[in-house]
Amino acid sequence: MECGDFSTFYTSMGQLPKVTWFRSDLYNWEGFWYLGGHLPGAMAAKSNFQAKDDDVFLTSSMKTGTTWLKAIIPTIMNPDGRKDDDSDDPLLKHHPNELMPSLDLGFYKVNPNPDLSHMPSPRLFRTHI
Repeated sequence: MECGDFSTFYTSMGQLPKVTWFRSDLYNWEGFWYLGGHLPGAMAAKSNFQAKDDDVFLTSSMKTGTTWLKAIIPTIMNPDGRKDDDSDDPLLKHHPNELMPSLDLGFYKVNPNPDLSHMPSPRLFRTHI
């Protein structure tokens, strides 16, 4: 089901089991608990994302070394044209979050059906879904 706005997801959220934990509402969707602000992006990504054969995903639980891996993966995957002195290392000019953007908390949280066609292959993504 492709969706052009978030109304479908907010309607679905109203039907999900909900608990309040430390003043935050959590919703149980497909066997996992999500913060209310994170769930629409996760739903949109699942409904609308179209993977390519050469996409690379970093999927991990929170607080398990994700930032470290976001720094290593783009560096390993783009060795062409690297200089011996590392002056062109992408980490000198970009935070790891810029090198591996988040599907659910980045692209799909802002727009339920973003245009990702401008991204060069292989596309690098991260998620905690």
